[in-house]
Amino acid sequence: MKLTSLVPEARSRPRESSRIALGKGGLWTHRLRGGPLLLSCTAGSVWITREGAPDDVVLEAGASYGGEGRGLLVVEALEPAQIAVAAGEAQRTVRAALDRGRAAIEGARGSWLVLLSLAALYLIWGSTYLAVSIALETLPPFLLAGVRFVTAGALLYGGLRLRGVPRPTLRQWGAAARVGVLLLVFGNGLVVVAQQWVSSGVAAVVVSTMPLWLALFTTVRGARGASAGAPEVSRGEWLGLLVGFAGAALLHLGGDLHAAHAGALLIVLAPVAWALGSMYSRSLPLPEGPMAVAAEMLAAGPVMLGISALTGEHLAAPPSARSLLALGYMTVFGSIVALSAYTFLLRNTRPAIATSYAYVNPIVAIALGILLGGERASATTWAAAAIVGAGVIIVSRSRH
Repeated sequence: MKLTSLVPEARSRPRESSRIALGKGGLWTHRLRGGPLLLSCTAGSVWITREGAPDDVVLEAGASYGGEGRGLLVVEALEPAQIAVAAGEAQRTVRAALDRGRAAIEGARGSWLVLLSLAALYLIWGSTYLAVSIALETLPPFLLAGVRFVTAGALLYGGLRLRGVPRPTLRQWGAAARVGVLLLVFGNGLVVVAQQWVSSGVAAVVVSTMPLWLALFTTVRGARGASAGAPEVSRGEWLGLLVGFAGAALLHLGGDLHAAHAGALLIVLAPVAWALGSMYSRSLPLPEGPMAVAAEMLAAGPVMLGISALTGEHLAAPPSARSLLALGYMTVFGSIVALSAYTFLLRNTRPAIATSYAYVNPIVAIALGILLGGERASATTWAAAAIVGAGVIIVSRSRH
């Protein structure tokens, strides 16, 4: 990577007001020595890491970051970017103080949102495997998934429009359709189909390979010169991903989980499709915020209903109350809440952090099987759980 500095022989003393242009992946470093520093992103977007700070910060064009105290400050360009750096008396103005306060508030708010979003993915998506098994008792797979996403998409879309959120443009609808088909029709739909023959634990274990596929696709795309919308995967993250996958593999081998039908092999394609959809969601022109989730569900839901009609799915009897309750849970929590959290994490954290849920979900799925389904866990299963947890910790602590 290209290392850019204001004054190579004295990087810790920038001029009072300077502008720096950075290519994608370019770095600018500065060591704080007690005085204040105001850094503004005037074009593109940059990733800021500060020594001793608990969280990183992403700045888009027009945003500012105020730093003071001591420690190394590292700025990495996520795309071609320009930053403006001011030091000395200019930093002591009222505007600089307000910018620093705003940055601190946004940073704290972002940290809590990241933690809450991760908790939602770990717990909610871990429990949806059991909910799918219950819903499939009286509902066919694509009809179940289609109704789920059409209902959830319509509710979320209607609520956002009532709040004044603008409707997506035609270009944004096209991007949402591409991502929605990958994430929901293939990524989620194939899991639901396969769960007709495999347990919720098997499904969760197979899906846990998704972060490895995402890391592979991101690296290959970056090597070919295409922008994947994210930094390259670091060695520490690769280590964490591999450790997590080893734990998931041990969970599969020691958990006495077996597929019983050739159609169950379709689930192997699900994490591949989900990884592709996750990668493209970072670069395609999707609507802002939750509207992207609503558009993806409204685009994918009718496709699933169409597949249901073409394959001749039908209700052999009225759905049971258990199946309908499971469908309602997946619609509100699994789709609206958790999918919104996942979209937020993809836009605001590194891919390895956003996808770490795939290693935790198998543990949640098996734990629910023990608590609600009367299943037992062997010593090998608990050992696998410890390895999976270690992988998540390694990934979360890794930095480029």
